Amino acid sequence: MSEDFVFPINPFEDVKPSDFNKLNKKHVTEDFVEENFKKLGWEVYKPFSDTGIDRIICKTVCPKGHTKLNETLNGKKCPKCNSTGVEIRRFLQVKTRELKNNIFGFTLKSKDIRIDPRHIYLLYSDNTSKDKQDFFIIPVKEYLKFFIDNDCNNPFAPTSFRKGNNKLNSLRYNPETDEWFWGDVDWDGFRNKNGLKNLQNPSVDLDLDNQIIKTREYADALQREFSKGRSYSEEVEDSINDELKEKLSLYSSPEEILELRKKVEKKLKETCDKITFESMKKYFEFIKTIEAIGEDEVNEEEIKEEINKLEDED
Repeated sequence: MSEDFVFPINPFEDVKPSDFNKLNKKHVTEDFVEENFKKLGWEVYKPFSDTGIDRIICKTVCPKGHTKLNETLNGKKCPKCNSTGVEIRRFLQVKTRELKNNIFGFTLKSKDIRIDPRHIYLLYSDNTSKDKQDFFIIPVKEYLKFFIDNDCNNPFAPTSFRKGNNKLNSLRYNPETDEWFWGDVDWDGFRNKNGLKNLQNPSVDLDLDNQIIKTREYADALQREFSKGRSYSEEVEDSINDELKEKLSLYSSPEEILELRKKVEKKLKETCDKITFESMKKYFEFIKTIEAIGEDEVNEEEIKEEINKLEDED
């Protein structure tokens, strides 16, 4: 099967991808993404609840990378090397935006950073031009590595997640050259078929444990850093980062972190009355439930109702 194909395509011949309003855009664009992957031989599944993963895709490919982008082995051996196929799995987080002044503005929160390297950010420009759409397919590990390798402003530093709307406005399209850049760095390596090649690379699945460790290292390097933003001087930034490194070194293993949590809970029990402590636990469990279900699955009135119930119990 030839790899001479167009990707992405509009699978819905009677509509334009940019015609949908914000009330139904999320569902329509996720269907657009789903149909494009189905046409390339991927099995596509929709999670029961929205936890930051919009689609799960699976495909059987040659472990040596011989499988073409628009084919799947489906129980057959690789026709080139006779290897038994391996199933690869990817978790897609879709973010769709219309270009404004040729800028693709999107938001990532701290909970969007996963350490599973099979987690994929799929940025979907549904109206790059009148008749053209673009996918940016970026594995989380490569996304984190990009900021480390290119010495970009760190969007994952604590102040970045706690001030403003967290929107990133550095991804720009040049209509004259049909090129995309993050700042001054070429992003066409993540675009459409180039992104597909990274997505279908089975080396991640074959070395998953080590790839998870490396992704965690990148995430820690970016998240465990304080950014001065516009509020502080470089001296303050350096001082806080030195203090962070010293304190974090005390809790470098999962066992030490769990022990710290136990100490915090013990301290709260000792300093709070029983009613206050139980109330804190209820609120914490409620917040975890909302995050597990997904904010899009729970409307504002339902959240207010549950909070009122908790307050009445208190």
